[in-house]
Amino acid sequence: MDSMVEIFYEESNALINELRAELLKYKECESYDEGFIKNVFRGIHTLKADSTMMLFDTISSLSRSFESLLYFFRNKKLPIKDKNRFENLLSDYIDFVKEEVDKLPIGEKLYTGETEIDKEIKKYIDELNAECKVSGDCEDKEECKNDSEEQSSGHPKKKRQVYYIASAASDDNVADSSDNKSKSGKKNYDESVVIVKQGDIDRIYSGVKHYNDFISKLEKKFVGDETIELTRTDFIMFKDIGKSVFSAVEHLTKSDFVAISKKMEMIVDEMSASLCKPVKLLVSGEQTLVDKMKCEKISSALTHVIRNSVDHGIEDIEIRESMGKPPIGLVRLIFSDKDGHLEIVVEDDGAGIDKKAVIESAAKNNMLKKSPEQYTDDEVFDLLLMNGVSTTEKPNDYSGRGVGMDVINHNVLALGGKLKITSKEGYGTKIIMMFE
Repeated sequence: MDSMVEIFYEESNALINELRAELLKYKECESYDEGFIKNVFRGIHTLKADSTMMLFDTISSLSRSFESLLYFFRNKKLPIKDKNRFENLLSDYIDFVKEEVDKLPIGEKLYTGETEIDKEIKKYIDELNAECKVSGDCEDKEECKNDSEEQSSGHPKKKRQVYYIASAASDDNVADSSDNKSKSGKKNYDESVVIVKQGDIDRIYSGVKHYNDFISKLEKKFVGDETIELTRTDFIMFKDIGKSVFSAVEHLTKSDFVAISKKMEMIVDEMSASLCKPVKLLVSGEQTLVDKMKCEKISSALTHVIRNSVDHGIEDIEIRESMGKPPIGLVRLIFSDKDGHLEIVVEDDGAGIDKKAVIESAAKNNMLKKSPEQYTDDEVFDLLLMNGVSTTEKPNDYSGRGVGMDVINHNVLALGGKLKITSKEGYGTKIIMMFE
């Protein structure tokens, strides 16, 4: 069983459900607002990032195309004139990704090649591009280019082995992969997907069996209505059984960060090779426990934080050597439980956040509320969390759409957490996520 596929399976299902809920929320509305575009952008951007990391090229390419489409509505402020067209296109995208994700538990091969949906998206983009140029809003030709046709790297990609997810494929855990229908015949999109490992089931079974055996032993001591005395040994036995069952239940409801840490290591390794800059990830505290239902959003946030650290933070080897830094960039990922509160720290020794670039991007998107020189460092970092603000001029497979930091902040806030950013240009950036 491949734990990376399990994580992708769980997180993708959650994102698909969120996108469907967003569509449903605006079903009766005459038009879409800015909030809708931003929420859809978050979901598709994350699906693109995760599918790129997993080397699921068709999902990645399709998501990248949809990002390019959304760019016009978000950055160029173009209205979605044909709501039905956009709604059908987004529904087709969601259905396709769902069908592909449902192939993973049964080990079925994913679709390869260009989809009709991708062709329709590119046609839509060409029309918007023409409209944008006619209106004079598109001064930067590179900015409006359909970057789904670009390759982020000239390196050939390896194909990841997809393993059968036994625990997810049972009738109790996953609906029929061909149409994912409930007994009523309607598609079921609302159920959260959580992988239950066989080892966790075995722990529960063992605890219950131990309890039943002990109760049977006590029952044999009764004769009629006579009372019996429980010995200290009996009491200790009861206590041990309770601990055992509690531990088993905790394993069902909580998870550590071991698998997520492996995912982050894979991201760093893949980006290091693709961007041709050596980067090392050091992880500590991955045994820290967290509620399983929180894992998806934390994993998604971490994916974007780690990607930003490697792509934006760590400099090219020549620049690092000219600054007297070690040639290998360093990213630290630390999980800890502080008095019952989860804290996650990502710290790199890279270039730090370019505050001037943040201000310029925010100004370009009309997000500044006062003159640039009036912004404190903390206020500049807050701007970086806004959808559309990016310090990268040209997007690639990893970043540049101004969505990553917005996803991080959105997911942390959704879990009732707090985000703190500190950075010093030339010395690195630290991002702290704190959860109650």
